[in-house]
Amino acid sequence: MRFITNIKYFSFVKILNYLRLKSCYSKLKKTNRDSKAFVLPSPSFLSFEPTNYCNLKCPACPSGSGKLTREKGFADFELFKKIVDENKKYLINILLHFQGEPLMHDQIGEMINYARKNKIFTELSTNANLLPDVFDSLKNSLPDKLIISFDGLTQDIYCIYRKGGDINKVFKSLELLSGLSKKQRPFVELQFLVFRHNENEISNLKKIKAKYKIDNLSLKTAQICESSQIPMLPKNEKYSRYIVDEETFTPKSKLHNDCRRIVFGSVICWDGKLVTCCFDKNAEFVMGDTNLQTVNEIRNSEKYKQFIKTVFSQRKSIEMCRNCTEGLKNE
Repeated sequence: MRFITNIKYFSFVKILNYLRLKSCYSKLKKTNRDSKAFVLPSPSFLSFEPTNYCNLKCPACPSGSGKLTREKGFADFELFKKIVDENKKYLINILLHFQGEPLMHDQIGEMINYARKNKIFTELSTNANLLPDVFDSLKNSLPDKLIISFDGLTQDIYCIYRKGGDINKVFKSLELLSGLSKKQRPFVELQFLVFRHNENEISNLKKIKAKYKIDNLSLKTAQICESSQIPMLPKNEKYSRYIVDEETFTPKSKLHNDCRRIVFGSVICWDGKLVTCCFDKNAEFVMGDTNLQTVNEIRNSEKYKQFIKTVFSQRKSIEMCRNCTEGLKNE
């Protein structure tokens, strides 16, 4: 987890809890101890999924491509409030995204406001195609950090991956954000997912960053899940997370038996099911239901601890972990 530097969201209790999480993670790395022998501190971050519906049809995305096997729906605002109320004492930040487009939820502004009111840093990732339409109603309820997917500088390039998307709506979103006062404006990160069809546009991104007062520009390697998607990968190996050998692909780096993500936080699907991390897109590893239990009860259940034990001892045995960037280390 990137340590958030916005001081207004910190407290002595949150800092102490974060240090306890670091200690727990370090001990797990060193000892791989039995799952019954440790207690997980409260999470310092949570991902909460407002919805797994999406307005675009991105081919490598389970939601957009139609390959998401779990039921689709919209999160109940009362469930969100329950999650915040039970975890606000220790929670530093909450990510209001998982699968789907968060701006499709008609109470997304209320979620952001409720979290911020309870001194929790809010983060949201969007394709920004809906942002111009809801901007007037949302401009006083924007998250602390807004991640905007921006994978092409022209409509022809952009829509190769962002199928059904309109690059002009993204530019309009950036223009509206750049016009806000410093107090109103969130930290804006432009996230460029690098593919073969757009890698030659990387050099022009600095102009966009300057024009729209973008705070951070992030070049992100694309994740693929099947060999038919190999042609999508960039030619420049610097921007690919895989080694490709004809019809096979493997991560460049060795997978080690550890994972910070599942220790420091967890993911909550729109229906309240808690899973260990954002790579479990189809919720194959449901650890519990936050409608019925607290996050801490689920994270300290034998089922969750056993999963941690497996990750810290035999991570390669878990399929989703073999295609994950968390804990990958260059040899």
